[in-house]
Amino acid sequence: MAASGQGGTVAAGEALLVLLGALAAHVAVNALNEWSDYRSGLDLHTHRTVFSGGSGTLVARPHLLGRTRVLGLGSLLACALIGLFFLLRTPHLLVSLAPVGLAGLALVLLYTPWLTRHPWLCLFAPGLGFALMVLGTRIVLGGPLEGRDLLLTLPPLLLSNNLLLLSQFPDIEADRAAGRRTLPMHLGAEKALRVLLAQWLLAYGVLLVALFSREPGGAALGLLTLPLALRATWLLRSQPPQLLSALGLNAAISVVTPLLMALGLMFL
Repeated sequence: MAASGQGGTVAAGEALLVLLGALAAHVAVNALNEWSDYRSGLDLHTHRTVFSGGSGTLVARPHLLGRTRVLGLGSLLACALIGLFFLLRTPHLLVSLAPVGLAGLALVLLYTPWLTRHPWLCLFAPGLGFALMVLGTRIVLGGPLEGRDLLLTLPPLLLSNNLLLLSQFPDIEADRAAGRRTLPMHLGAEKALRVLLAQWLLAYGVLLVALFSREPGGAALGLLTLPLALRATWLLRSQPPQLLSALGLNAAISVVTPLLMALGLMFL
């Protein structure tokens, strides 16, 4: 959608293939994470909420462990093959597309076994994964990157970081038992909450810049979710903190804001 909104024409077949690649990457990282979390015992000690990561399927059906790994690796292979197809089809994009694709593959493979052991890398991993998909899509469907493309990836990147960060607060002890080192564990809940609020502030700051810029002003439609962020902030700062309600608002912010940005780029 963003590529179309910047004046280019997008072939339906290419757009569908890019979408399948993004879905394959999403399935891969989640399946491999679920496989690893079950093997480490994390899923067995997590006090699940409706916003907890993972599906909980392996806890109920442990006989699917092997199939889950096959699903993850198979999806990763499918994603890599789709990326290779676009590289072979448009070799002039090699310099810009190959680093994005390789970084994405490395992120999927390293997330659970390594990145979750390093608090700051763990914080930025989900946002970086989302940003790489956005940038890869922009390159494939819209050509070489421009400075504004990098700017527009910041709000989804920061909001994706916050989606995972807040969900780590209820799981501090379970994560510690599994050998993870998340930011709430590393900094403490209060300082980690400040990081979350700073990322919201920066994300909406970028959208405010877009609002007062001639181009790409349509992305500022994402500002419509600002009241949700303000409400979530109030819930997290109340005594006692209303974490479950804030988790729901955080999820809505992370999903709806990029969607509104894309719609604004297309139609405004």
